[in-house]
Amino acid sequence: MIRSHIKSSVVIVALASMLALTGCTSGGDSGAAGANPATASKLQEVVKRGTLKVGVLPDYPPYSSQDASGKIVGYEPDIAKALADSLGVKLEMVNTDGTSRKPVLDSNRVDVDIDAFTATNERAKAVDFSIPYVASGALPLFRKDNPIKSIEDLKGKKVSVARGSTNDTLMTKRFPDTTVVRFDTIADAVQAVKSGKVDAVMEGFATVRAEAEKDPSLAVLDVEPINPALISMGIKTGDQVWLNYLNNFIRNLNSSGDNAALYKKWFDAELPAVIAYQG
Repeated sequence: MIRSHIKSSVVIVALASMLALTGCTSGGDSGAAGANPATASKLQEVVKRGTLKVGVLPDYPPYSSQDASGKIVGYEPDIAKALADSLGVKLEMVNTDGTSRKPVLDSNRVDVDIDAFTATNERAKAVDFSIPYVASGALPLFRKDNPIKSIEDLKGKKVSVARGSTNDTLMTKRFPDTTVVRFDTIADAVQAVKSGKVDAVMEGFATVRAEAEKDPSLAVLDVEPINPALISMGIKTGDQVWLNYLNNFIRNLNSSGDNAALYKKWFDAELPAVIAYQG
C-alpha cells in the first residue's frame, strides 16, 4: 500500500524557509519595487489555495490515460496524488499534450507538469525541471503483417509521432530518410499504425509494449530502447522554493520505496536503476 503522504513537517520546514528568506531582504523596505520571490512561490500559493493543479497526459498508458469512466489513471496520476497528499491539499488534473505543456505553466493553469516531460537541454532553457523521477526510451510499434526487422529498417518508412515530442525530434534528426507523420496526440499516432496510414509509430517503450500486448496484430522490436531519457517534473521558471520542494518530494518518494512500488504496479517492472539509486 503506497503511503499517502510525506510527513507534514516537510511542508512546515519549506514554509519556514520562505519566511526566513523574507526577513533577509536588504534594507527591510517591504514596499520596494519587486516582491521577494519567496513570498510569491507556488509552494505557498498551493498550500493556501488548498488545491494542486497538475498537468497530465490523457492518452499515454501506463504513464497516464483515461479509464472507461473518463477518470485519469496511471503511474503519473498516482505520483501527482502522492504530491498533493504530501502538501495536504486536493488534486486537480489538467490534460496536456506535447505542445501545451509549457503554455499551461506560463498561463498558471497548472502548478506543475507531471506528464512524461523529458528534461532536454533545449527545453531547460524555458522550463525549470526537477530531478528525474523515472527514465524512458523509445521503440517502434508496427503491424505484424508489415514487420520492422531492425531500427535501421525504419529508413524509407512512414513513421508517426506525437507532435512536439522527443520522439518527433528523434525521428527528424536521426532518421532523415524517414517520412515523419505528426499527430496532435499519442493516441492518434498509435491509431495511424493500426489503420495502416503509417508503417510504424515511435513512442515510449512501455507504451508500445502495452499496445502490442492488447492487440495481437501489433509487435515491437525486441531490442533495447533507443534514445534513453530522464523524465522530470516541469515548472514555470524562476521559483527555486517550489523546485526545492519538488526535488525533496522525489527524493523521499525514492528512498521510501514508494516510487519503485508505483512503477511495479503500472509497468510490472523494476524502477530503472538510474532513478532507484540517485541520491
